[in-house]
Amino acid sequence: MSQDTMDLSGLRVLVTGAAGGLGRALAEAVHAAGAHLVLTTRTADSLPGAAAGLDGPPEVVTAVADVTNDAELAAAVKLATERLGGIDVLVNNAGVSGPVGPAWENSPAEWRNTLEVNLEGPLAACRAVLPGMIERGHGRVVTISSHAGHTRWPHVSAYSVSKAAVNKLTENLAIELLPHGITAFSYHPGIVNVGLGAPAPETRDSDNPWQRRLSSWLDAQREAGRYVPLDEAVVNLLRLIRGDADPLTGRYLTYEDDIPALAAATGHA
Repeated sequence: MSQDTMDLSGLRVLVTGAAGGLGRALAEAVHAAGAHLVLTTRTADSLPGAAAGLDGPPEVVTAVADVTNDAELAAAVKLATERLGGIDVLVNNAGVSGPVGPAWENSPAEWRNTLEVNLEGPLAACRAVLPGMIERGHGRVVTISSHAGHTRWPHVSAYSVSKAAVNKLTENLAIELLPHGITAFSYHPGIVNVGLGAPAPETRDSDNPWQRRLSSWLDAQREAGRYVPLDEAVVNLLRLIRGDADPLTGRYLTYEDDIPALAAATGHA
């Protein structure tokens, strides 16, 4: 199923880290499918770009909300509730790549920041959004993960550990939220040309040999055709937002998965 056949009419979707990359691609696709949007970015300078070209209807609400700032997240959700009446789907997209190299050589501050943004950030967004979902008795939480959290990715350990933790957080949230009619998923969009998959050109000549090694590996993946175009990466993400995967709550799902078949196999689709 292509994006063109998706219908998300009436849904209210909050996307964190919507300034560019996957967040921006998702915002465009969700808006085109008829959903109202709440887009958050870390800085005010990036807000106009997040909403550029997304003319309503459906409505687009923007707010500055660093996912490490509880007050900003609460204010964004309050604004969304005032403007749209609530949030049906939270997409935890904001994240950082973190330090590169052997874990014991990484900067402790960079390591902690990676976990704060990639793990604590989604949980903080859940704290802000879930009370409203619980009150209404329905909702979905989708957190962007990575294959790096599903298998070993040495020399990007902070990123890998943060994504593994997100997968486990999702499993636990799914059980805790079952009585409230809310589902939760972690989602791997593939290697896309953003974030960890798009290191700055100067990293190829970095003083850090591990950064040079990572850049070379990513170049090889690109040349081998293993990068996933953003429009393809978001198709299954739209399925999660629409509710196609609700019988699979708690699962780590990927851009390659046949979600309708997996859901049908549960007998509850």
